[in-house]
Amino acid sequence: MEKPVMTAAEAARQLRHPEGDAGVKMGVQMNKSNRLLYEMTLDFLSLHQGDVVLEIGMGNGHFVKELFEEEPSIHYTGLDFSDCMVEEAIQANEVLIANGNAAFYCATAEKMPVADEHFNKVFGVNVLYFWDHPEETLAEIRRVLRLGGDLVLAFRSKATMQLLPFVDQGFTLYDIEMAEKLFQQNGFKVTDVITSIEPEKLAADGSKLVQLENICMRGVKI
Repeated sequence: MEKPVMTAAEAARQLRHPEGDAGVKMGVQMNKSNRLLYEMTLDFLSLHQGDVVLEIGMGNGHFVKELFEEEPSIHYTGLDFSDCMVEEAIQANEVLIANGNAAFYCATAEKMPVADEHFNKVFGVNVLYFWDHPEETLAEIRRVLRLGGDLVLAFRSKATMQLLPFVDQGFTLYDIEMAEKLFQQNGFKVTDVITSIEPEKLAADGSKLVQLENICMRGVKI
């Protein structure tokens, strides 16, 4: 087994807000760690022709091209509050940006630089844990999402996330019931929930092998 490359506190900090060379490396590691969860989310999104899509916390933008492979006609916006991740995402998706198909912004999810009711689909993979004020974030998502539009959040279950050595460093963990309640109390009707168990793999900080439960939840703005 590989030795941990950083402490639990360092891993938690870089997962929340990647910075510098270590942040770039963590972005690459997150691509590996999130691969199965992102594929699950992409299927769950059910992209259609002309969808206007916002991804919150797209990291280094590694998976953006896969959305366009699924449905080439979408209009995509990526948002992240890490400068280095936005820079990496722009470099990785120069052609999509040049063609006017994609745009990337460095901003928080509580204050997005986009117009009201601009998107019909909003999603985020492994970002829910880091929302310090989820009610404010969901209110902002409601602002930019059209009536009847979908919010899809993908996350790992509280029970399996607790196996990781760094989640006591500022993570808020959710089970399905907690997430459903959060959606329902903030203007979203939960319409679909799917789960899967991943094969055993190395934790993001390289410290141990873990087996995680993936959850995808869809809420419709009402």
